[in-house]
Amino acid sequence: MNRHFKKYYFYFVARLLDLLSLYDQSIAYYSKVIQIRTFFWDVQKKYIAAYQKSSKKSYLEIHGGVGDFLQHLPFILKNKSAKYIVATHFFAAKAFFETLGIEVTKYYFYNNPHEHRAIRSELKKIQHSYWCPKNVFFNQIPFNTKDRPQLKTDVIIGLQIGSSRLTNSPLTVKFALKLLDILFKMGCSVILFGTKKEIDQLKLKPRKELFFATDKDITKNLSLVQFCDLLIGGESVFKTMSSMSKIKTLVIHPDDKNRFRDRVFTNPYIQAGVMNVYKYKNLNNEIPLVIDYVKHLIQNEMKLIL
Repeated sequence: MNRHFKKYYFYFVARLLDLLSLYDQSIAYYSKVIQIRTFFWDVQKKYIAAYQKSSKKSYLEIHGGVGDFLQHLPFILKNKSAKYIVATHFFAAKAFFETLGIEVTKYYFYNNPHEHRAIRSELKKIQHSYWCPKNVFFNQIPFNTKDRPQLKTDVIIGLQIGSSRLTNSPLTVKFALKLLDILFKMGCSVILFGTKKEIDQLKLKPRKELFFATDKDITKNLSLVQFCDLLIGGESVFKTMSSMSKIKTLVIHPDDKNRFRDRVFTNPYIQAGVMNVYKYKNLNNEIPLVIDYVKHLIQNEMKLIL
C-alpha cells in the first residue's frame, strides 16, 4: 500500500477506534496519518480529542527545529504533564522548553537528515511513542511579551535574513542592504532578526528606524514578532512565528521542490491569506523584481499608511 492510500486507511481506522472508545489505540493511527501528511483533513483536531480521552500514558515525539516546536506549542502548553521526547537539530532546545516551563523526558540531537533517520528508527522501538499533535495558528502569543521597541515610525517591518541550519538558503547581504534602503525610504522602521554573526555581516550603523533582535535567547526575539505589520524572511523560524500569529508574512526562498516545507509551513498560511511567497532562481539577479513585489505588498495589499 503506497503512502497516498495509507493516510486514508490509517485515518479511517482511527475514526473507527474512536467510535469504539478505544482511544489509546486510535491515537497510534492518528500519529501514523500525520507522519504522512501533517495537516490531512481534520486529523490534528481528531488526534487531540482522542488523546484527551486516552490514558495519556504514551510518549509524544517532537521532531525538527524551532519552527516545528512553534506548531506543537498550542498543544504542548495545554498538556504540560505529557511525556515528551524531542529530536532536533536545534542545540539550544533544552533552554527553549525550560523557558516555557515544559519538562522533556529525553532529547536527541542530530546534524543532518541521515542522523535524524537513525534516531527515528531508534524511537520506533519505544512502545506507545507517537508524534505530537500540531496546530496551524496560535490562540495567543506563547512567549512573555517584551516592550515594543522604540522606533522612529509607526509602520514596523520585520526582516530575517538567515535560514534554518538544515535548509541553508539565507537571503543575501546584497539583497538585504538594498531592501533595508528601500524600506527606510518608504518611511518604515525595521526590526532585524538574526544571530549577531548574521547581522554583523551587514555592517549597519545605528539609526532610530532600526532595532536589532539578536538576543541569544531565541524566545525573546520571537516575542518581538508580534509588533511587526509585515515580516519578510527566508526559510526559518521567524516566518513561522509571524504566520502562526496571523501577521502578514512574505517568504522569499529558492524555486525548488520541497513538499514537506510547502505542505506544513507555507500552503496552510497561503490558503488562510496570511502568507505570500516569492520563489527565485537567483536572488541577486532578481533584486529589482523582489523589491517591487515588497513595495506592492506594503502599499497595495497591506494598505499601510506611510
